[in-house]
Amino acid sequence: MTTSAAGPALSMLLLDEIPAGLRVLDALVKEAEVTVVQTGTIHCGRYLILFAGEVAPVETAWRRALRTAGTHLAGEVFLPYAEARILPALSGGTIRWPAPGDTLAVIQTETPPALVGAVDGALKGALVELVELRVGDGLGGKAIATLWGETHDVEAALDIARVLAPDASVALIPRADAVVMSALGSGSRFFREFRG
Repeated sequence: MTTSAAGPALSMLLLDEIPAGLRVLDALVKEAEVTVVQTGTIHCGRYLILFAGEVAPVETAWRRALRTAGTHLAGEVFLPYAEARILPALSGGTIRWPAPGDTLAVIQTETPPALVGAVDGALKGALVELVELRVGDGLGGKAIATLWGETHDVEAALDIARVLAPDASVALIPRADAVVMSALGSGSRFFREFRG
């Protein structure tokens, strides 16, 4: 494992149990030089792994992880050239409050990898801003993203997301009220964690 800056590729794996998650983590870091961005338990006793790096090593590690996971794999995504806003949103919980526009899109999926794949496609295919990307905790193991922009661009982004994650729940909020914008300005969590 290397601690250098992550390359263009990104992968996220969701395992249905913690022992399998740790076994998969061990296998993938032994297989290739990748940066483990974040890993750990999420709701419902599942284990989530996010890693990045150059395309070939990430793909090699991802393939090894899939073989090792077997029936314990609950979701996965491999993005050879991940959209640049995804990793900062995942690793830092960045809230990017909007550029021009007046329409909000909300996308929720049952698994974090499904959302990451859908958001990657939506951001690459439409002129929208990623406001927030949350995975796992505080969501019962689900994942949610909010996108912002002009109505026609946000509609296009949602169309792409629906194709990539057909089971996603989505909402389009044209001319979003200032209360909605304010609510998302500091993140979508009802309770804020104290981090001293």
